[in-house]
Amino acid sequence: MRITEIEINNFRAFYGKHTISLDKDGKNLMVYGENGSGKSSFFLALKTFFESAAKPVNLQALENIFIPQKDKDTASLKFVVKQDDKASSSTTIEINVKNNEITGPEKLLIADANKIKGFFDYKSLLKTHLVETKNVNLFDLLVFNILAEQENRVTTKQIGKEWESIVYDSHELRQGVHVRNRLRTNIANFNLGVDEKIKAIEKDTNTFIQSFGYNIDVKFNYIGISYHGRRDIRDKSIEVVIDFFKKPIAQHQHFLNEARLSALAISLYLATVKSNPSQGVLKTLVLDDLLIGLDMSNRLPLLDIIKNHFQDDFQIIMTTYDKVWFELVKNYFGESKWKYIDIFSKRLNDNNFEIPIIKQNTDYIEQAEHYLKEKDFKASAVYVRSEFEKLVNNICDKHNLLVKYKANSKELKSDDFWKAIKTQTNIDDALIAEVETCRGTVMNPFSHHDLTKPVFEAELKKSIEVVKKLKTPPFSKDASKTYEKLSLAIKDLEAKIVQKDDTIKQMSKKFSKTT
Repeated sequence: MRITEIEINNFRAFYGKHTISLDKDGKNLMVYGENGSGKSSFFLALKTFFESAAKPVNLQALENIFIPQKDKDTASLKFVVKQDDKASSSTTIEINVKNNEITGPEKLLIADANKIKGFFDYKSLLKTHLVETKNVNLFDLLVFNILAEQENRVTTKQIGKEWESIVYDSHELRQGVHVRNRLRTNIANFNLGVDEKIKAIEKDTNTFIQSFGYNIDVKFNYIGISYHGRRDIRDKSIEVVIDFFKKPIAQHQHFLNEARLSALAISLYLATVKSNPSQGVLKTLVLDDLLIGLDMSNRLPLLDIIKNHFQDDFQIIMTTYDKVWFELVKNYFGESKWKYIDIFSKRLNDNNFEIPIIKQNTDYIEQAEHYLKEKDFKASAVYVRSEFEKLVNNICDKHNLLVKYKANSKELKSDDFWKAIKTQTNIDDALIAEVETCRGTVMNPFSHHDLTKPVFEAELKKSIEVVKKLKTPPFSKDASKTYEKLSLAIKDLEAKIVQKDDTIKQMSKKFSKTT
């Protein structure tokens, strides 16, 4: 089961109604937005919706503060879910100011999805290592929060509920034999279930942290809680023990740098999600700007982890303020299973506040066609050039073509990639000629000075057609044009040139003698 549509109405920063379509197959979602654009409100909307299946939420307190009086108490969150893209019907689930919790048959569906606790942001990561104690103790974070609604396999009860029962019994005024026996039994079962969870989390945490390329081994020490009389429950500790390059590290939170701590925290949180054996048909993983403090080399492994361990079973939603990262994710996953949108803020004409605008992130060629229809030829030309640059880059990457090396990769130009395509693929000569023609007109910003001429509109149309051909290129890497073979061909040509020069010199000498 997947979410196919999200509707946010008068919620936090979202003034009015905003709809995000995830298509009939319920695609994963990547959201880009600058700070202050409304990403946090979007994340909160998702989190609030899922939590409303476990307990009532206060939508009235989360309503947009700028809506007029007549629209007060209209905040709502509406999700459309579908079994799969072949299903003939879908289910619409809504919460609003009057109905602050999900009821009916859908309640169990969303409540089960909420148990996974798949909502992480950068602040969540800090809880794993930003501590004032000497050692990192994850007991409260795991038992009271992340694992609270997960099932103890030994008792089939929720871990959070079991803990509440233990605390309640330990506070009983009379600690008679019956109470003590019940406590010891509950504690023993609690310890068995939590220990099993911890071992599963430890295993997956180590698997994920290795994907980041860090030589870190993680162990979670849990000896189990113990009862020592009324209100005296001890050993509430799940201590994190770290080996770095096989060397034990005391107080790793002060030893490891921010990138390694973030990678460790991400690995831990994802491991807790994977440890949940929930068979719920709706599984979501929402990652809100997790990667602050990580450079690009440390971000890429996260995509591998998502692709290899979560993409098939979970519907994933990610947000970011980093446009480079947004484009990288787009290139990595493609568009068959993912949807990409921009959120940006816009000031209303008659008001002094800004509202988020959601823009479905279409590709550049679609935007070029849009501006062509609007007669904005300059904007259309910019998007045609942008699409061409993106395409030649992706083609070279896909086919492992050799591109001219430059110490500073930012100095690479589209011409460097285009030359690699011309020389290392079996691209048709006619298509090369078409591209070269367009590169001399529309895709060369200095080749024309009057964008209003009708001839330029025709050139734009032709360029769009040509670039579309490159989007599904009818060519592939030419095995006869490998680097080695090209090098041999160059050497052969150089030898022929030398031989020709020698022949010319010899003929010149003979001519000099005869004269």
